[in-house]
Amino acid sequence: MRIPENTIEEIRSSANIVDVISSYVALRKRGKNFIGLCPFHQEKTPSFTVSDEKQIFHCFGCHAGGNVYKFLMDYKSISFVEAVQEIAESV
Repeated sequence: MRIPENTIEEIRSSANIVDVISSYVALRKRGKNFIGLCPFHQEKTPSFTVSDEKQIFHCFGCHAGGNVYKFLMDYKSISFVEAVQEIAESV
């Protein structure tokens, strides 16, 4: 299934990455960003950062990172198309 690029971008821009990730990871505000424990590796000190401004996430511990689609793909082990569909259904 091929999704047009403009549709992918429109769906991505309508979803706030902080809202999506905070349904899976407890986040708290620190400066301009949000931080939490990384869901992709074991840690006791939060190194997982979500940027509301840039709409991306990054872990300084395991170096996982990307946009809202990449988070869902990695967290739920789903395909890109499934991630796009899930975001589209939630906005």
